[in-house]
Amino acid sequence: MSRRAFLKTAAAAAATVGSATLPFSSLHAQGTAKYRRLNVLNPDARRNIESYKRAIRAMLALPPTDPRNWYRIALTHTMDCPHGNWWFLVWHRGYIGWFEQICRELSGDPRFALPYWDWSENTDPRNPFRPSVPSIMFEDVLTPSNPAYIAQYREFRVRFGDVIAKASYWKRSYKPNGELDDDTQYGQLLARGIRVPEDLWFDIIDDPRGQFFFDLAHARGLTKEKPGLDEKTAKAVSLQTLLDALAPRDFLTFASPKTMGHSGLTGFGVLEGQPHNRVHNCVGGIFTDPSGRTTNSGGFMQANLSPIDPLFFLHHANIDRLWDVWTRKQQARGYPVLPEGSDLQAWSSEPFLFFVDSKGQSVTKRIAGDYATIGDFNYDYQPGSGEQVVPMTLAAPAASVAVTQAERFSAQISQSSISTTEPAVGAVTIPYALLQAGMQPEAPRLFAQVTIALPPLAHGHDFAVLVNAPAGGAKIGPSSPHYAGTLSMFGHHVMHGPVTFTIPLSGTLAAMQAGNLLKADAPMNIQVVPEQVGAPGAAAIHVMGAKAEVLSIVVQAH
Repeated sequence: MSRRAFLKTAAAAAATVGSATLPFSSLHAQGTAKYRRLNVLNPDARRNIESYKRAIRAMLALPPTDPRNWYRIALTHTMDCPHGNWWFLVWHRGYIGWFEQICRELSGDPRFALPYWDWSENTDPRNPFRPSVPSIMFEDVLTPSNPAYIAQYREFRVRFGDVIAKASYWKRSYKPNGELDDDTQYGQLLARGIRVPEDLWFDIIDDPRGQFFFDLAHARGLTKEKPGLDEKTAKAVSLQTLLDALAPRDFLTFASPKTMGHSGLTGFGVLEGQPHNRVHNCVGGIFTDPSGRTTNSGGFMQANLSPIDPLFFLHHANIDRLWDVWTRKQQARGYPVLPEGSDLQAWSSEPFLFFVDSKGQSVTKRIAGDYATIGDFNYDYQPGSGEQVVPMTLAAPAASVAVTQAERFSAQISQSSISTTEPAVGAVTIPYALLQAGMQPEAPRLFAQVTIALPPLAHGHDFAVLVNAPAGGAKIGPSSPHYAGTLSMFGHHVMHGPVTFTIPLSGTLAAMQAGNLLKADAPMNIQVVPEQVGAPGAAAIHVMGAKAEVLSIVVQAH
């Protein structure tokens, strides 16, 4: 199948699957919030962009002792951010919500609201098929390569080393029975393996798995001359992927899986694992060219000091926008919007202890439940990609619908180990009627949940998930109808157990069916393939003498 034919087929398939959705919600279009977050491409967003520049310059100029200093705010993310678990969305809502208020204060603009970067809509003018970084985000201090930023790690350490060592983060508090109080900043740091300030500095610059701090020349991977996302990331931010990400009818399927605390990593839902992780890594300089060769030119966005890049906040505003879209879709259809039963209490009570307000004081809202809704932040969003999933009318309160158990189909794994030379392989039989129904409006969408065990100290593994791939599947790229998606990590994490990735299949299966590449009631072969021999992840597997292993592949209909 030629690339031109595939693009035409995939677009038709996306339109077919997307036909289940409805026009933009009139409930949202009116705008009742005090602040509106606009698409960065909207000409009306220019005033907010100018205010953003003023706020950035003001924060860069603050002394390191001020918690509102640009780098101190970024370090909050380094020390406390959750990824790969069910607190990912809610923590980042609080983080950028308080950041927005700091910008409002320091820019002198009481109407300021963060713009958002709609990756699916913003394309490179030179390549309309390629999403790209908005050109305005290469202006002035909107890029971290501007001379207003700290040029080298050595200078960063000199400025902030003593301040961080003397901060209140390390204060030890004890319960009446003498046990250390985990619900303190120091308790949260210990949960991340940060015992003393030197551990933090080790993570930032000395960790052999990759650094967090980059000099000016390597502060952002994508450039004004080459702003386009790579093909893997373009697929991850496509409208098809967003519609799949918004399809689940329960919070845990939509968000990422449960953990015992927000420092743990269990797995990635579609929204976090696809657009979130892929955009971070690609903007951060981890780029795969059309030949399949992956290079790493460096960039803050690839690791946990990513908020040093101002693009971080526009990226996460779009993630938050999509959570808001999903929530309003759920409300309109009478589906649950948060975890249910005992899960809700566990999720809501998780401590978030590092946020500061517009005056630099610790905030009084200190648990996840405080950010379950937009609440006092009082913003809404200009409608963007994915908004069409929200029905125009609300379901009657009495029509609340219980979410039925998702249909599950477990693959028979014939090859579980993955190395630089061999993929994992599983076969699963999906009723052909369900595959056909997946092309119809309101039909459940299909997802593959791939649970994979990685070496404990491994980082940077990327694996492709392929469906019914022909021989030589390792060469298949994102433009192929057989390519379902990429399993990508973000940040540097010590893996204490298996990680589950959720990959949408509906668009891939629609394109394959349109190309007569699916057979009725025949087993569907799913391969998990290392993206590239010699790429950082594959090399790590080889050097450590350990193989990654796929523990299970489960196809679910949601």
